[in-house]
Amino acid sequence: MGSRTALLLAILAAAALLTAGAFASASEVSVPGNPVRGKALFLRPGVFCGSCHTLKAARSTGRDGPNLDKAKPGYARILKLVTKGRSPTRRWPTGMPAYAGLHAVLTKTLIQDVAAFVYAATHR
Repeated sequence: MGSRTALLLAILAAAALLTAGAFASASEVSVPGNPVRGKALFLRPGVFCGSCHTLKAARSTGRDGPNLDKAKPGYARILKLVTKGRSPTRRWPTGMPAYAGLHAVLTKTLIQDVAAFVYAATHR
């Protein structure tokens, strides 16, 4: 093999490695929050998201709220709904309580943790 061929192969190998690295980092989106702590909060009494929501990663089978595995909500949407809650609708007559605000159950950081867990569990 000539030196030109060896150089060309080295350049192609480097390009392939750079391309693979770009694809790998694009699929691993980082969001604020601690998903491990978020899972514990998702299951915690007083917060217990799993009583209403189905989420395979939490082994929850709630039926009073959307199935999060199917809904696959975005991180910003999760933050908004956990923070502000949602009024009852015809489809979801129980609504969803707000976990922040005047009678806050969770801090902003803890809400980010729950959102990080739900997002990571539904966007693999």
